Amino acid sequence: MATFSPTEQGSVAWTGGTLRIAGATDVGCVRSINQDAYGHFHLADRGESLFVVADGLGGHQGGEIASQLAVEVLEKWIGEGEGEPSIRLTRAITAANQSILTAARRDDQLSGMATTIVCLLLDENGRSHVAHVGDSRLYRLRDGRLSGITEDHSLVATLVREGVLSAEDAREDPRRNQVLRALGVRDEIQIDVASLESLPGDTYLLCSDGLNGLIDDDEIHNLLTQHSEPTVLAAALIDAARQAGGNDNITCLIASLPAPTIFPVLRARAARLIAATRSLFQKARA
Repeated sequence: MATFSPTEQGSVAWTGGTLRIAGATDVGCVRSINQDAYGHFHLADRGESLFVVADGLGGHQGGEIASQLAVEVLEKWIGEGEGEPSIRLTRAITAANQSILTAARRDDQLSGMATTIVCLLLDENGRSHVAHVGDSRLYRLRDGRLSGITEDHSLVATLVREGVLSAEDAREDPRRNQVLRALGVRDEIQIDVASLESLPGDTYLLCSDGLNGLIDDDEIHNLLTQHSEPTVLAAALIDAARQAGGNDNITCLIASLPAPTIFPVLRARAARLIAATRSLFQKARA
């Protein structure tokens, strides 16, 4: 495998077992600065875990600062205040947007900096939530099937949804990096927030477009199904993007929920065994 940044790993106690976590970011093969950032924050008192990936935009070190600010503000705000998770996510992302704008106004060298963001708030006691701005993505692997949970806020993705451009042509379109929404662009920000049902055995992947822009969903699916260990998977994903050219920063963050408990399976097997035994006795009596 190619050489890349060390993969971070961790785990937290979760209903039914252990929530396994791994994240990795790499500068890629072309860029000199890594403007991606990511973070995972466990809110034990709420029974929640927050996952964040941000992809910075802007010259010099602006993009790098914007993405780091976004992650830091999300960590601070998401655990504060009451309210539904969707409301807390919206408030936190709005606060991150204002922090980036304020920092850019104070320093001319940071003028124009911005960042995409995608967040997953997993709740072990209820419905989970996803929020995003821009073209960083959230995927879910469930029962061997890969689903894209978010829709890119980009020009090319909009043209594909409107039927103007095919998905195949979109991958080569020179406008594919033009995002229509980002934090740090204007005071009012449109945030997509949605609830989702997380189930035992789900694996979630948050990533910057440096990953999905270079390897397609079929390859992402293959890697997710080949590697069950999150740290190995994170390394394999980044290596695949580097092998495909690595022309952008690459970041992935993985959350793997505990597999379904074995007890329902054992109960089903026991029921079948009892039924078969009863059938044998009935036949013997006949």
